[in-house]
Amino acid sequence: MVPRVLPLAVLLAAGCAHAPAQTAPAPDWGIARASTVDTFEIGGQADHWGVRVTDDEILGIQPDFALGRSDGEIRGRAAGVPLVVGFSGDEGAGVYRGAPFQVKVARTAAGLQVNGLFGGAISSFELSVDRINGRIGTCGWDVRWTGSYYSGSRGCGTRIEPVSVSLPATMARWSDVEVAGALAMLMNVGAPRGTDALVDNSAEFRNPPNAALAPYYRMASSIRPVGAGAAVGFARPVGSSVGAPARAAAQRGMARPAGH
Repeated sequence: MVPRVLPLAVLLAAGCAHAPAQTAPAPDWGIARASTVDTFEIGGQADHWGVRVTDDEILGIQPDFALGRSDGEIRGRAAGVPLVVGFSGDEGAGVYRGAPFQVKVARTAAGLQVNGLFGGAISSFELSVDRINGRIGTCGWDVRWTGSYYSGSRGCGTRIEPVSVSLPATMARWSDVEVAGALAMLMNVGAPRGTDALVDNSAEFRNPPNAALAPYYRMASSIRPVGAGAAVGFARPVGSSVGAPARAAAQRGMARPAGH
């Protein structure tokens, strides 16, 4: 078993400047296992940080996360770059890290199978009460539940390092696809961006089967790789009716609550 790299106090000193709020005992989630605090944590040799996760926000200082969650949408700023992803049914689509983002989930006997396009890279991973395993963006993960957190290894290219992951109990109240999408975003921090050109060749992005996500797929298909003249700032999808509170938060710069 890979030991936890740094204790929570050190992780939070490098991440969101708030004392982790205790929640009820870790829930019987079904698809994963959670801690008893409101903080998503990563502990590794290269990075050690935590961000606060509530019912309607993901907030952190380093890395910079200022996201609002409302009405089937996550919107705001992630790692200093605008982000907007809409969710409907078992899928989500939008823009993250200046690249197209897509996520789909399916329930399995163990938990969730997650597939998509994260950080510009085709991805697929398994989330269960025992393990998080697979490719998330350009990195491979294999972490197993230790009784308090997930611990194992992360490989990005030729670099393989021990890493630990803690999921906040607050996230257990989210939908399956929102959980998968949030993990795809959070576990992508610091990873190299991929260059898969799926959007240019995918009929799904041109004619998405889920009409509720059509504006988000159009937004994703309009994004081009950095250096190709694409802008990462964007307006709300035309015709979309979800996420008004998140939009208002983004428009006011996702200001953090006093004292955060």
